[in-house]
This record gives sequence, C-alpha cells and structure tokens, in this order.
Amino acid sequence: MGNMDTYFNAGMKATLSRPGELCLAARGEFLAPLRLSTAIGSLGPAAYAEVEPAQDVDDALLANARVLVIEVDPEQAESLRKVRTIRADHPDLKIIAAIARANVSLVKTLIRQGICDVTELPFQPDELAAQILDAASEPLELADEVPLAPLYMVVRSLGGSGSTSVLTHLAAALAQHLPSGQKVCVADLDLQGGDVAAFVSTAAPVTVGALFEAGDRLDDALVASALLESRYGFSIVAAPESIMPLDLVSAEQINGVIGALRRKFAMVLIDLPADWTNWSLSLALNATGILMVTDSSIAGLRQGRRRIDLLESVGVQRGSIKLIANRIEKRLFRTVGTDDIADALRAEVVASLGDEDGALRAAQDQGVLLSDMSGKTAYTKAIDDLARRIVAGEI
Repeated sequence: MGNMDTYFNAGMKATLSRPGELCLAARGEFLAPLRLSTAIGSLGPAAYAEVEPAQDVDDALLANARVLVIEVDPEQAESLRKVRTIRADHPDLKIIAAIARANVSLVKTLIRQGICDVTELPFQPDELAAQILDAASEPLELADEVPLAPLYMVVRSLGGSGSTSVLTHLAAALAQHLPSGQKVCVADLDLQGGDVAAFVSTAAPVTVGALFEAGDRLDDALVASALLESRYGFSIVAAPESIMPLDLVSAEQINGVIGALRRKFAMVLIDLPADWTNWSLSLALNATGILMVTDSSIAGLRQGRRRIDLLESVGVQRGSIKLIANRIEKRLFRTVGTDDIADALRAEVVASLGDEDGALRAAQDQGVLLSDMSGKTAYTKAIDDLARRIVAGEI
C-alpha cells in the first residue's frame, strides 16, 4: 500500500465511513476518470450523478451526503441557482464546486455563498480526493456569517429638498472620518432622476442597471466595473443613463446589489427616488439608519410626516429615522426652528443646515462640492459633525 493510500484510508476512519456520504455530480465525461481512480475509490462507496450543469441533482442522492462535488457553469444562471438551492436545502452539506475556467472573483463569490472549496475541470483525482477529505474534516462557514457594513438611506420629505447635495457632502465627510483603508460607497438608486455622479463631475460607463440585469451572474468583478472613484474619497454606483421604470426592479435584485456592496465597503449610502416602492421599503427595513432631509415649509413637514407614517406601517422603527433640517433661516426670529421640526415629525434632528442654496447650486453646476468654492462654511461644518457622529456609532 502506497503512502497516498495509507493517508486516504486513515482519513476515512474519521471522516467518510458510510455509503452515500460522498456524492459526485457532473457530466459523464468528467465522472468517468473518477470511477476508475484508486484515490477516489479509497474514499469509500460514492454516489455518482451524471447531470448537465443546469440539471437538478436527485435529492435522494443528497439525503445522506456529507460532501458534494458538483460541476458549475458560471455562464448558466440555472447552474448557479442549483447550487444556491442545494446550499439552502442542505445547510450541513460541504460543497466543492468544479469549474472549467475559474477566476478569483468567481471563487470569492462562491465561497461567500457557502461553497467550501473549488476544484478545476477536468478533475485531477488525487488532488480532488485530498480536497474531499479536507472538506469533510473542516467546519462549515456559511456566507450568512459575513458581516455587512452599515447601510444609511438618505431620503427626502419633499422633492427639491436638497437630499442629493446632503448625500454627496456626507459621503465625502464620512470618507475623511473612517479609519484608513475603510471606504464609503454611494449607490444611486434614483432610477429616474439620479445624478449623484454628475454632482461630483464623474462619468459612468457602467451603471446600477447593469448590476440588476446580471442577476445570478453578479460577482465582485462586475461590481468593481460599476464603481466610480470620486476625487472626494468615496465610490459611486451611478443611476442608469436612461429612465428606468421603478416596477421593473425587484426587491431580490436590489438586495443582491446592495448586499454585495455592503460586503465590499465599510459603509454604504443610498439615494432613493421620491416615490416609495416595495423594493425601497424592503431596503428601509434592513437599513442601519434613515436620514430624512426636510425643510421647514408646511409642505415639507406634511410630506415628511406622511413618509414617516408609511415607513412605520411596514415595520420601520421610528427611532431609526433621523432628521436633517435643511435650508434653515439664520434670522434671529425665524418662524420655524429645528425644535418645531422635531416636534412636528416626532423624530430627532441630527443636523441643521443653513440656507446655502445659491452657493450649492453654483458648486453643483461645476461638479464640485461647496467646500471647493467657499472653504469651510456652517453647512460643511454641520455635515462634518454628522459624519463624525455616524462613524462613532451615535447615529
């Protein structure tokens, strides 16, 4: 008996000892060499399933399995779906994905989805046998255990409230306050009027629409291709160039894209359309915090109250909704102050921003932030303080 055979037999006593604990699912041309392999044979009786990449594996073969080696074709959405379904239905099963042309981004994506290892096609029996033993011996680490970055939604009480200006300035301030190496991303989900990229003079060759269309093919490489790096230290996923009907996007698509961003960045900010949808309400339920930008006008307060009532009706806690009072008059005897806004909307005002409308508009027209034209102002100082509190976990 050779050293390799001794290793396999010794390992099997502690790992795969009963028939059916190992299942191999792939096309027949790839399985044929494994049936003849001494290394694979030494692992004990294995169940073989000759299936196409997009074809389901008979669930009866997986009933007693501890390790599954399965062929995956990343070009076929059904193949990726099949693996996710097996992962969900058999949470204790160790899965090794067999791929003809694996790349780093695909491997990372599969690992996040709960795949414990990846092997190349055609199979190398000795190498695969070692991977099977390692998989059977190691505890399973599920993708759900990957921590997600804080998610903040910047929403408006009323159209024209200045929420996008607040968002871009806040993103730049957060980038300055986060520890070195940690990054902020702004996802512009205003699918019909989003212009975050234009506010900081950045062109977008790939937009969030392409990420939605990717579906099951969404991976790190595609996400990276859609990231625009602003000169202010934060990344942007831009809104589509063409108007996109809000009802063409599903909550599953949105959550897939935002989940990928939350795994990649230290903090994610979202800009939303003025009209609420099922998918934006779903995001609100999963958000770390909701920052509502409102002014002191009667219309702004009325619409702000209506939006907060809507959010509460779907289960969002009122305490997670914070107010940013924008365009507050600096006069001594102003009609409505921040205390009045807080009382009217029954929520905490976490920042009060002066009326910089003219200066802000001039900056936006040039694709820069207010600080580039006016230096430090009361507006930028208030935003900076808000960013500091968010990073400190106070908001």
